[in-house]
Amino acid sequence: MKKILAVAILAVVAVAAVAGFALYKPTSAALKIGYLPAASYGLVWIAYESGIFENEGLDVTLVEYPNVGQLVAALNRGDIDGAPLTSVAIAAFIRDVDMTIVAGNSFDGTALVVNAGANITSLNDLYGSHIGTVAQVPGDFIFKRAIEDANVNVTYTTYLTPADALAALENGTVDAAMLWEPYASLSEFRNLTIAVWDGDIHSSDYPCCLQVFRGSFARSNQDTIVKFIRALIKAEAYTSTNPSDSLTYVHKYIPSVSIQIISNSIFYQDPALGRTRNPLSAYFNTSDLASFYQLLVPSVITQNGLLTLLSKLDATNYDRAINALKSEGFTLPQRYLS
Repeated sequence: MKKILAVAILAVVAVAAVAGFALYKPTSAALKIGYLPAASYGLVWIAYESGIFENEGLDVTLVEYPNVGQLVAALNRGDIDGAPLTSVAIAAFIRDVDMTIVAGNSFDGTALVVNAGANITSLNDLYGSHIGTVAQVPGDFIFKRAIEDANVNVTYTTYLTPADALAALENGTVDAAMLWEPYASLSEFRNLTIAVWDGDIHSSDYPCCLQVFRGSFARSNQDTIVKFIRALIKAEAYTSTNPSDSLTYVHKYIPSVSIQIISNSIFYQDPALGRTRNPLSAYFNTSDLASFYQLLVPSVITQNGLLTLLSKLDATNYDRAINALKSEGFTLPQRYLS
């Protein structure tokens, strides 16, 4: 009788253990990611909405900010753990904010837009023009450098958002505006003309946004960052195989922008450029970034500031993510194989 009872107890314990194991789920790593309502931040939204973050064991909370300054301030305060941040904003704030740059997020994506009928088809046609720009946007810097190199005399007004620059162009305050996506594509639907794309004046891709984390968070949560980068790369691949769903996910975060404009901005292969207008990609090459940031000296960053910035480029977790995906047989996007 005792033997039968002992066997029964062991059976109950075993069943309970199996049931408990079946119900157990590993604790997800929690992190808060900030963003701006612009198409170039779409990679994070796609990873979130498609469930890729969750599948990587991440509990991600997304927090919207209206402009770059407020986004950086939130990062500095510790309100968020990381964010895609424009590459020029990183340079501007790198000495004051402890951040680590761990991956890419998007490339290119700025155009010079003019009123329909304006006789402007090249930078040389801008002589004497008044141009609206947007604060801390890399594409604007690319244009300004090209205009300076061409010895074209222009005046600038800097606006806080591309919507402000677009409005200034429409009401005649400026003669042209440098607009980043999706506002460049939006301008076509507002009877404006895209006169010059960044690809027309700059032969190689340049970083639009890069993925950064607070330095203290990056040092203490390397495995979480590897998972996050893996998720971004998977989201990049997802956009190719699931363009319709990806488009829907991005539209959710910028609902005031039409589906067609979003499509033109980050999914449409523009034949004039030979690529999408604002490619979403986590690709990260520290040598290429060093070359780009050298262009910002001394107008945006000092030489000492450049050295500080370069010390914050950390490809360690990016390399770990790439190697892990390769070992699992994941098909990386072509950019990573070239």
